[in-house]
Amino acid sequence: MQSQIKWFLILTIFFLNNTKFSFSQQTDLYVDVIVDMTQLNQAEQEKLVNFKQKVEDYLNKNKYHNDKIPTIRAQMQFSFTSVDVSSSTYQAKVFIASQREIYNPFKANDPKFTVAFRYLDERCQFYYSENMVFLKNDLRFDPFLSLLDYYAYLIVGYDEDSYFVKGGNRYFQKALDICNKVSGNLNGWNETGGGSKPSRLQLVQELLDVRSDEFRKAYFEYMWTGLDSLAINKTNAYKNIVDALETIGKVKSKEVKTFNIDIFFDSKANEIAETFIDYGDKTIYDKLMLIDRSHQSIYEDAKKRAR
Repeated sequence: MQSQIKWFLILTIFFLNNTKFSFSQQTDLYVDVIVDMTQLNQAEQEKLVNFKQKVEDYLNKNKYHNDKIPTIRAQMQFSFTSVDVSSSTYQAKVFIASQREIYNPFKANDPKFTVAFRYLDERCQFYYSENMVFLKNDLRFDPFLSLLDYYAYLIVGYDEDSYFVKGGNRYFQKALDICNKVSGNLNGWNETGGGSKPSRLQLVQELLDVRSDEFRKAYFEYMWTGLDSLAINKTNAYKNIVDALETIGKVKSKEVKTFNIDIFFDSKANEIAETFIDYGDKTIYDKLMLIDRSHQSIYEDAKKRAR
């Protein structure tokens, strides 16, 4: 049912606007992999010459959603920081971002997109060699392939959450299952290493915790009854966006840790600010600054430009 609704939206845009849309690539993900090896020496860089293509093939050719869905566009950027040559163990920061099209039946030739999930994982450690076998297996843990699977499931889960209330549950559960296969304290998986960044286990545990239900419902309302409705009924859509943001702000104020809410506002602050540029009432930015205090400067700047 979920995938049928998403296909319906795309088909609606297609037929109403007579735009060209290709269904030839029936994949769950289309991930563009970017590799930054500037901190490695030339010899170490040469060992990663096929890294981009192998990771893209793995993510784009494997199945992560239970049904056939419109392809989710995403990006992964690997910034390598060091390598233990003796064990071919790499340290890297990985930036993950996914987006989806904002529904608009009237302007399919000029589509707009919204970020569904964006996150920087600064503590990735894994073995990689040119000869390693890239075989997806959810029953076993591999420090590298399981890392790719984990974020693929988060991408799919967040995409589903943007269309249906808690629609991503089964995919967040698969990400949690990966974490539960980790034995010992592995870098980034089940220990935080200090600071404000969560472990991968904490990140997905929080999503599945009932205390996140209000946030996830509000995330859906922001995306579906808010952004996706702006082209249809702007007044109602604006109200739904504000209501959703107020709910998210309330959840954040009563919880000690809100990793996914922090990720939401880090990803969405600029989008939120721009969404209200033509709202007609600049005082909305005062409300936004109270809801999301961490990005006050963004809202202050937008308030000056608002019409």
